[in-house]
Amino acid sequence: MFSIKKIISKLKNGTKQGNTPDRMSRVLLAAQRKAADCLNRKAARWSARRLKVILILFCLLIGSICLFIAGKAILSANGPPGFFKVQRLLMPSPLLIPGSKKHQKPDSTTK
Repeated sequence: MFSIKKIISKLKNGTKQGNTPDRMSRVLLAAQRKAADCLNRKAARWSARRLKVILILFCLLIGSICLFIAGKAILSANGPPGFFKVQRLLMPSPLLIPGSKKHQKPDSTTK
């Protein structure tokens, strides 16, 4: 089995060396491979029928969660919980000081 502490310690040790992103990706890919191998070993003992039932149950669970979230977002009047509405901000017009070249509007006749 893999451990998050081992992964973090490997990543911290890699920061002393050059090319840190490459080392980080190799460490994370190795941890991913280790977890996938462990899950494959466990699932190899299951029958095809059991795997299908688990897959169907997983799809139904995730699908119902997605439908619940989408329905709640669509049907709620003010949006989902924690949703905030951005209000329009009215900006004042720029201040034009007579005689100031910095704030004068460009004249179409002078080039």
